[in-house]
Amino acid sequence: MDAMDKRPKSEDVMHPPSATENRLYPAFLTLEGKVCVVVGGGHVATRKVRSLLAAGAHVVVISEVLHADLQMLHADNVIDVIPENYAREHLMAASLVFAATNDHEVNHQIAQDAHERGMWVNVADNPDGSDFYVPATIRRQGLTLAISTGGGSPAFARYVRELLEQSLSDALGQALEMVMEARPLILAETKERQAQLWNGLLALHLERVIEIQGYEGAHRLFGQWLEQHMTEKGRIIHE
Repeated sequence: MDAMDKRPKSEDVMHPPSATENRLYPAFLTLEGKVCVVVGGGHVATRKVRSLLAAGAHVVVISEVLHADLQMLHADNVIDVIPENYAREHLMAASLVFAATNDHEVNHQIAQDAHERGMWVNVADNPDGSDFYVPATIRRQGLTLAISTGGGSPAFARYVRELLEQSLSDALGQALEMVMEARPLILAETKERQAQLWNGLLALHLERVIEIQGYEGAHRLFGQWLEQHMTEKGRIIHE
């Protein structure tokens, strides 16, 4: 083998981040029932509120003026609204804080107050002052993909999302439903057996079968796989 062939490929080498690189820890948050304070009542605040509601958060909006959509949500008792100018007392009991006003100084003050209280804050006009970013997301039923540029360019993150959306069909979410059905059965097996079963199940490429034969054809194939691989211990696995 030539000495050049022994060198590791560039993709196999872990390069340490540069001093200027913003290192992020990707995570999905459980916000069901948690208080999330959104300061601001315009278009940006409305987008934040809608994504928080989709996650089941208890949303409190701080603003004297509300976007029409926020007015409707408030009228339907979906969100709480404090119709006042921002004050640090408004952050009490918040799990997450969103500074989404059109006033840079107010947003800066919100971030400072949140940090003094040890709260995580997202500042709409200042990624460097934020503790977390809201990524561009793609949803296919139970499947969620998140794209982030670390606050470098939300517009580019949206561009990448649009590219991916063209190649990720709804069949992925439908295939996930069947994989989730098999999961508790697979986890009941030994570790070695689990690896074999996961490899076998994913090798069916159920999403491709759905696109060609429809959901019923894929579910039929899935049922056959279950009967073939999961009956050794006499479990009731499929109806």
